[in-house]
Amino acid sequence: MLELTQKVHQMTVVNRPQPRHAATPPRFRASDTPEKVLAGTPALIIGLSALIALMVFRTFHQPEDHALRWRVPLDLEIYRMGGQALLRGENLYDKAYIFDLPFTYPPFAGVLFTSFAYLTDNALIILWQIGMLAALAVIIALVFRERGFKLTPLTLLVCVLLSCASIGNEAVHGTLFFGQINIFLMLLVALDILPGSRRLPGMGIGIAAGLKLTPAYMGLVLLFQKRWWAAVISVLTFFATVIIGFAFVPDARHFWQHAMFDSSRVGSSENTGSKSVLSVMQRTFGLEGGTVWILSVIVIFVFTCLALRTAMLRNNRSMAFALTGISSCLVSPFSWYHHFVWLVPLSVVFFLAVNEWAADRFGASLEGALAGLSSLAAIVCFHIPFVSYPVWRAMSSRGIDELSQTTPWLGTIWTTLCLLFIVGYAIFGFMPRGRGVRSTSSRPKGIGLAEEGSAAAE
Repeated sequence: MLELTQKVHQMTVVNRPQPRHAATPPRFRASDTPEKVLAGTPALIIGLSALIALMVFRTFHQPEDHALRWRVPLDLEIYRMGGQALLRGENLYDKAYIFDLPFTYPPFAGVLFTSFAYLTDNALIILWQIGMLAALAVIIALVFRERGFKLTPLTLLVCVLLSCASIGNEAVHGTLFFGQINIFLMLLVALDILPGSRRLPGMGIGIAAGLKLTPAYMGLVLLFQKRWWAAVISVLTFFATVIIGFAFVPDARHFWQHAMFDSSRVGSSENTGSKSVLSVMQRTFGLEGGTVWILSVIVIFVFTCLALRTAMLRNNRSMAFALTGISSCLVSPFSWYHHFVWLVPLSVVFFLAVNEWAADRFGASLEGALAGLSSLAAIVCFHIPFVSYPVWRAMSSRGIDELSQTTPWLGTIWTTLCLLFIVGYAIFGFMPRGRGVRSTSSRPKGIGLAEEGSAAAE
């Protein structure tokens, strides 16, 4: 792994530090122009297609319900019913819509969901479910581009296949199964953070926070990028969504004064599907929040800031994006497993790092097939701890959660791994690098090994 993370090809000896003005100006950095080619693309296309076929086969040949059924999912139906209630002039937050489930999103989301009242079931399924996979493919393509890879037609096909294969991840499967909004929110945030140019100036994060409060945490990335105006615009955009909510939702005040503070409306921490640190503490150790939880949140926040420091020094916006998203789920009082869709872009960063490393190691062996298969094996291994129950029930979160009834520590695996991703990358930023050398390129390398001088502030 050390060899993977510390490749320093094309480096020259430097006797003294280069002046700051010698670095490539932020707006025209070389990293904004993709130059790398994904190795082993044919092997990846074949391998991913085979994995998707296996996933579909196993999903349809198991007895339980799954995300690939053609029906309006539960949460999506609640979104539509909330929108219908507003169109009838009713309150949004004073009723249960299906079973005992209330509307849990900010008023602005209810306003947006009024449009769903005009859609047939089939149109809603296509718009939401198929659109969600398309949004995930766009996010993956943005990670490819940010990591410096050319988006050729075959590379874009790999992005689409990775998106489809991600249904094998429990977070993505759960998002599709319930018809959740998580991936669309992640796309809004991605458009603010991942592009080197032509990105949204903070509006994506502001809109996402207006739809679901948790993405407001992603403004932390803007601060570390020193994009002060983008941070201000994100706040102003969020307040605009609040004003829209007050204008069209009769009981908007109830949400901001009461409902938003009641995490029990989202779910019970006793449910093993909640993977936030607070929920795990309550289930495993019997701790009911308080000082211990607050201290835990502070520690996670500090390590997240250190991980962001590493990402900025090593010119890796994708890692900053993914790890901050995971951190937002961990520190939230309640986070369902399907909120952790940020694992997908993190896995893609790892996938591309292994592909680049293997291409350097194996060269053109078998037309790059070894590099392609190596990166495919890496991303499969990454997702095994988060595999969906239709694909591999015994290893899935659901299967492990069932075992945690008698062996409680097993229920901490998901949350612990997410913590380790953040802590590990934070520590990685303090690992020594070669002294007296400087990269001749500011292109992103591996999981973020561009030299500090090439990671100009944005």
